[in-house]
Amino acid sequence: MKNTKLLALILFSMLLTTSCVDDDVQEIEGEFATTPFVIGFSETSRDAIFQVDGSVQTLEIPVNLINGLEYASSPNITASLIVDATSTAVPGTDFNFTNPSQTVTIEEDRDFGMIELTVDTDNIDVDNSKTLVLRLAEPSVGLVAQQFQTISIEIIGLCVSDLAGMYSVTTTYGYHDFLPAYNPNTMDIEVVSVGDGLYEVFDFSGGLYSSGPYADAYNTGPTSFTVQFSDICNNITWSGQTDPWGACTPLDGGVNAVNPTTGVITISWFCEGYGENGVSVYTPID
Repeated sequence: MKNTKLLALILFSMLLTTSCVDDDVQEIEGEFATTPFVIGFSETSRDAIFQVDGSVQTLEIPVNLINGLEYASSPNITASLIVDATSTAVPGTDFNFTNPSQTVTIEEDRDFGMIELTVDTDNIDVDNSKTLVLRLAEPSVGLVAQQFQTISIEIIGLCVSDLAGMYSVTTTYGYHDFLPAYNPNTMDIEVVSVGDGLYEVFDFSGGLYSSGPYADAYNTGPTSFTVQFSDICNNITWSGQTDPWGACTPLDGGVNAVNPTTGVITISWFCEGYGENGVSVYTPID
């Protein structure tokens, strides 16, 4: 009799355990079915800047799990990607999806997924940036946050600039205090890179201030006319530069450019304080 009661108790306990396990499974399944997993882009706009050097570059765009992180587990969540009608960037020309299915997946128990695009820099027009507008379709599980459903990406091209080095510089002066003496003047000058497409030259006057007559007459020196200039797709520009007596600007009507074939730089400058000006031709020293 005792054995019969013991056996009945064991069977009853097993039934309870099985029932609890089944309840847990149903609870988890129900949780996944009703939990509002919410996904979206991490930002609504961004710039994608590439040097136009003929390379193929990768552009990664994260998609985040915004809501549902508080749960112990999350399922795979997949969403299709739609190129919005407002996009000026064309698939197959301006960019390509590395995933041919044109989808993004946030894998199980992860908090983000990554969209990967490739951009052929040969196809970027530096004078005409393109805008890629991507939209997330409804995902396989959950919802898309409306305010993070779309991202606008400006694809911008920068010309490759590599002007740093030594140059033989010949400067023909339009005006200085000691003309016709000291005209023209040739000297070696180093162009120093101080940033992407940004350069610095000591004595932008081509020698007039550092070793020419101004050094003796006005006590100028090698750093009296240091200038930083930018090379933007072979166009030379600068602003906010001075000599000891005032602002120095590009000479009105002058040439400020790089010859892309020879590497020769032509810079036409004008100093507003007393009117010094000249045209400096920088020839690379091999």
